[in-house]
Amino acid sequence: MTATSAAPSDLPVPPADLPPRLRCEVHAACRGDAPGLAADLAERQARLDSLSRALGRPVPPPAPALPARARASFRALPDGRLAQALPGTHDLRPVAWCGLLHPRLAQVLAALPPLPAALAQAELRTDGARVVLAAQASRPRFAKGLAAALRALELPVEGLAVDGRAVQGDATLSLSAGGVTHQVGPAAFTQVHLDVNRQLVAAVQQAVADLVGRAAGDLRGVAVLDLYAGYGNLGLPLCRQGATLAMIESNPAACQDARRTAAALGLPVDVRAGDAGAFRAGDAFFDVAVLDPPRAGADRLLSQVIVTRPQGIVFVSCNPGHLGRDLRPALQAGYRLETVQAFDMFPLTPHVEVLAVLRRG
Repeated sequence: MTATSAAPSDLPVPPADLPPRLRCEVHAACRGDAPGLAADLAERQARLDSLSRALGRPVPPPAPALPARARASFRALPDGRLAQALPGTHDLRPVAWCGLLHPRLAQVLAALPPLPAALAQAELRTDGARVVLAAQASRPRFAKGLAAALRALELPVEGLAVDGRAVQGDATLSLSAGGVTHQVGPAAFTQVHLDVNRQLVAAVQQAVADLVGRAAGDLRGVAVLDLYAGYGNLGLPLCRQGATLAMIESNPAACQDARRTAAALGLPVDVRAGDAGAFRAGDAFFDVAVLDPPRAGADRLLSQVIVTRPQGIVFVSCNPGHLGRDLRPALQAGYRLETVQAFDMFPLTPHVEVLAVLRRG
């Protein structure tokens, strides 16, 4: 999908012939209206301006991307309709159409019947072709009955999972980026925008090659440490280019997905199940560290990463407000900020993904 600008006048709106029952009841208070979009984009720019001040250099806004969210979570109302909370509140409103979704998700969301009462939360996921519904039961003891009730509905999805376990069809998605096709199960975290994630992975590949002075695509003999590695979204493409890869990830399901993909590709990867935030100097030796922490960031983790003086650090952040803090230990130790780039991973929202590349001074 080609990136394009999204001015307030170009906002996604329900088709004119959409039945009233399918119109989004959150629309007027959500980011889908023009005043809300203007406020969200102003907030995004304020976050980037704050990061620019923290880093002492300008952080340009991202190239705008088309809204095509490939993952969306919903709460269940007592009547079985899926809902989301109004921004900044706990007030749930039913949602049966959303212009920010990938077309495959929007199609499935509009066709879903009321879901069983035992459902607490539902996440719709797509790889661009197939759709998986990952459901959570309101109580663990309800999981078996919820699975049976969902199967009986013959939902318009290719895979169904309850509490992280596949219960019908194939609940894995095929996600491709950086020359690797990953098989990702319903319990692993995935980025929300397929095309922008491919851009991000390519930028990480180029950054690692630049840090070690290699031509793009040739990382033979380069040791990479991938912290908060997930299913290998960033790390496995580097290993495919010849890097020696050690991955640390706390989600057992994501570790299993990474091992399965690595085995299918014949990649010798060291996948460690554990808390990446607890990494200590000496746990691994590496030339480049790649980090993609959750929204809480990775406070003081770089003080351990830099002890062995790696050649560089590639840091991906979904929270620009924490990035300056997270990079400070490395910058104070003489690492210099080579590049910083923003990605429109969450189009038409105040959120933004930022890639920072640091080189040893």
